[in-house]
Amino acid sequence: MAGLRKYVEWMTRGRQTNRIAYVMREWDMPTPLPGAEWQLDSKFNAAEELLHDPALEATFKAALEKGAEVVIEPKSKD
Repeated sequence: MAGLRKYVEWMTRGRQTNRIAYVMREWDMPTPLPGAEWQLDSKFNAAEELLHDPALEATFKAALEKGAEVVIEPKSKD
């Protein structure tokens, strides 16, 4: 999964939308929500994320097949 990249969607003033995009090629990037933008997670390591969350396997597979896959992370209770 060398080409798989992770992008986090951010709104103005540093607020996250809780949307994560796993993308194979930059031109497959999904359109961000109005007022938001995608930022590359430069520390992303697909193998490490799979170890911590095996359920991501289906998401990674979809991204490989379609070019991109967007998931919504549940909001933290902090």
